[in-house]
Amino acid sequence: MSIDYLRDIKPLEDQGLSDNVILKHLQDRTARPISCDNAKEILQEYGAVIIDPISGSKSGLLISYYETLPVGSESQVLIAYFIEHVFGGGVEVDTDVYPRSIQWADVTAAMPADLQPVVSSLLESAGGRPDADATEGDIILAREEYEAQEAQREAEAEYMKKQNAATKNYDQLYNQHIAPLYSAKDMSDASWIAALQAMSDNWTSN
Repeated sequence: MSIDYLRDIKPLEDQGLSDNVILKHLQDRTARPISCDNAKEILQEYGAVIIDPISGSKSGLLISYYETLPVGSESQVLIAYFIEHVFGGGVEVDTDVYPRSIQWADVTAAMPADLQPVVSSLLESAGGRPDADATEGDIILAREEYEAQEAQREAEAEYMKKQNAATKNYDQLYNQHIAPLYSAKDMSDASWIAALQAMSDNWTSN
């Protein structure tokens, strides 16, 4: 996924985020959100979350790991949200958007080896991490390209403004000094010199 300044960088800059944080988001974000339907299937297939059909209680690898985490820790809170969202009727988990991108990457990276196949399948279902190899240089380049394009747009807009003003002024002076000569069928040098001089004396493109 190519990095676009307006889409990927500026919104985070406007939030006051540094390039280092923006870079981590770009590296960690998935290509698209994780579908809750896909996540539910993956979690159950790997035995990460098993729901008792009678009591509705949950068990499995992810539940066991969850129970080992400090109560109220960021990891525990995020895993609790993930499980509840996936099995509670949610549509998707926005691992492609800051700050969930970084949170999800950090939490899953800390999971034990027996959960990593689950993590890999979830990541694959979301299209992987297309910008995992992004560098700070990519951010700088995207910003510089945008600034150069913006400067070009501003220059073109300024040129068009001056061109329109010049065209308007020319038309006004033409109608005032030249058109009457055609109407009067006056082709004398003196009249045309005087008319052209008058246009020159009154010329302004402002």
